[in-house]
Amino acid sequence: MKCLTTIAIGGILATGLSFAQTSSATSQKTTKEYVDLLRSDLRKEKSSVVDQAMGLDSAQKAKFYPIYQQYEKELTGLFDRRMTNIKKYAENYPGVSDAVADELVSSAMTSQTDRMALWKKYHAQMKSALGSKIAARFVQVENTLAQLVDLQLNSELPLMP
Repeated sequence: MKCLTTIAIGGILATGLSFAQTSSATSQKTTKEYVDLLRSDLRKEKSSVVDQAMGLDSAQKAKFYPIYQQYEKELTGLFDRRMTNIKKYAENYPGVSDAVADELVSSAMTSQTDRMALWKKYHAQMKSALGSKIAARFVQVENTLAQLVDLQLNSELPLMP
């Protein structure tokens, strides 16, 4: 069940990506609205998956979720940057110049580094509030979800021409 929900999250993102690759001015507004809707659905689904995977009691949840909500706000910023990078790729595809290719790779690598830094930051906060095992589980769950989303997104992106 957990795995299916997680795969569905990736599918939601991939659908949004395919839709986001349209280029007309009219569809840009629709694309933004669609991506906003997907983010809303993604947050709901992810919250359910995280809640199940973490398996916390009510006292632990009271400590976990305020930290997790702040984490999600910061993660949303990283996701926004990633979506901007994907949109830039879509806008330039298939005529991607060398300069744009370099920018895209640099941005993607920075996003990966920033995501790891975010996990490290919130692992420390979770560890302080809830102990090492729960903090490790948090990183494990987030890493698994991120890998599934990454796999889905990357499978939908065409290779660099």
